Amino acid sequence: MLSPAPVADFSPADFADNELDLPYYLSHFHRVANAVEMDGPDRGFINISVWRNPKDNKPHNARIMENILALAFFFCTNRPWNVFFAQPDLRQRLEAALDFWCGIQNGDGRFSEYGSGKWNLAATAFATKFMGQTLHLLDSGPPIDPTLHQRVIAADRKALYATFTLDKLQTHGRNFTNQYANAWGGALAYLDLFPDSELERLLDQRLEESLTEFQSPAGYFYERSGPDWGYFLGTHHSDIHVAYHYARGTDRASVFLEKERRWYDWFSYNAVREPDGTGYALNRAIETRQQRAFLTEYRVNLGGAERSNSGDIDTTALGEVLELPRAYGRTAEAHAGDIADARARLEANWPRVAPLQVGEFWAFTPYAFLHRDHITWYPTLEQKKAATAMLPYIARDHFTHQRVDSRHPVVFTFVRRPTYYAAFNTGPVLSAQQRYGLGLIWHPRAGAVLQSQTDTDHAAWGTIVNNTLCEKSDIAAAFRINGNPVIPRPGIRDLPDGDLEISYPLGETGSKTILFASDAITVSVNYPGAFAEVLPLLKGDMDTKKNGAVLTRGDVSLYIETENALTFSDTDLKSGDRQVVTVYINAENTLTYRIAFR
Repeated sequence: MLSPAPVADFSPADFADNELDLPYYLSHFHRVANAVEMDGPDRGFINISVWRNPKDNKPHNARIMENILALAFFFCTNRPWNVFFAQPDLRQRLEAALDFWCGIQNGDGRFSEYGSGKWNLAATAFATKFMGQTLHLLDSGPPIDPTLHQRVIAADRKALYATFTLDKLQTHGRNFTNQYANAWGGALAYLDLFPDSELERLLDQRLEESLTEFQSPAGYFYERSGPDWGYFLGTHHSDIHVAYHYARGTDRASVFLEKERRWYDWFSYNAVREPDGTGYALNRAIETRQQRAFLTEYRVNLGGAERSNSGDIDTTALGEVLELPRAYGRTAEAHAGDIADARARLEANWPRVAPLQVGEFWAFTPYAFLHRDHITWYPTLEQKKAATAMLPYIARDHFTHQRVDSRHPVVFTFVRRPTYYAAFNTGPVLSAQQRYGLGLIWHPRAGAVLQSQTDTDHAAWGTIVNNTLCEKSDIAAAFRINGNPVIPRPGIRDLPDGDLEISYPLGETGSKTILFASDAITVSVNYPGAFAEVLPLLKGDMDTKKNGAVLTRGDVSLYIETENALTFSDTDLKSGDRQVVTVYINAENTLTYRIAFR
């Protein structure tokens, strides 16, 4: 059994700037290592629920075994504070875990996650990313059993080969890109140690295909066939970070840079910046899998007495070449301040760290060890300002921009006028939690004031009939500019200048028209019988209602002008620091209202 690390014998000064999160993991590592079963049929299984959901902490789940990386990190990392370096007891547990991992692999290279023999892409491809880093640690660390080491290398290659060749995994990967993309970095990490012409050929073939098969011409990577902010901002960016680390300076780098260039171009239309720089409100109701309303700046988890498990991965490393990512990350100056603050917190609390919350998904995550020696890069303040000025709704005050997928006829339309910016989403619903229609309204001085929420009928913009939101269903919209029809086509384009009109059927007997003019948005609803219009506003602590405005923020007021009465209802939903407050307009047969700023 491993004894607890004598953390109190050390001091914060013993930890480098990029190690300020490690006292937490060092303090609790013995519990994770001691949880490795050393007897019985499950010898080698990490039997403690600190990574993933407790209900999934089963021996058949290869995702649990991703914490082999934590075992390897402490065994192989020679630092003054690491009392576990080259420790014989830890070696036994590491070898047992590696042996168990090899033993749960299917003959064709796949791993399982949610049941014995239920082989899937996620368990297989994620394994290659974490094992790639594990093999790098083992390559330069104290020796382990050489026969076992070769078995692990062979098992990792077999998992990569399966990911690149099995049709079932390819098909699944086209709809769940974050899972498949683990293999990009996994393969490059493997090839960095073990040149392999066959694996290299398969990697390049799949990389070339992925530019069109895994990424929409609208710019997003497919998650359940549509866009999803949680996976894009977390796992996907981890995948690209690992891959770019190894591809940097080679011909392959251009592939990953092009993937990210397209993604950030898409993101720049869907994330609206708060004028005070606190973060970005997202066009969230289009998300297909997870739920994410707001993005603060990417930043590295510096830990100390506190930990952050947002799942965001700092990928501004690609900002050394690409400009747009610089708008979303910390500057070099701010990062230096973060380090100073984290060190001060560590010193003030030393040697206390947060408790290990057994049963909590992220309690002891292998991501803490994955990117430690990967490239980092931070923009200067001037570079960040220049990138922010490039954001489309900041760079221009008048355009109508449209992005259309080729796999499904989903249409994303972005309208910038001098007093507002709006996102409008239409097409077939790809996930039950999606809500279409008006997704965002933003003002250059006030920031985001309206945001349609995911998976709700009472905090998403739209029309409620018989207690059901019409915009939770497919929207087959027609587009006109100055009365002239516009036919959406796959890809990206600016539409001609002029007032944009979007219209679509409302149920079987109604209709709805939204007119985006230079000074206001006018909505007209026709439906036989009673209905209610819903507008989800974002209200900050200092926001008020005065002089007839529904929301006043600073010197900007938002008005909803209609002859019908407005009612307000607080919700328990938040976007950043703002509460979602719903405005209802009850009507019968017809309704017209106007959204305007003054």
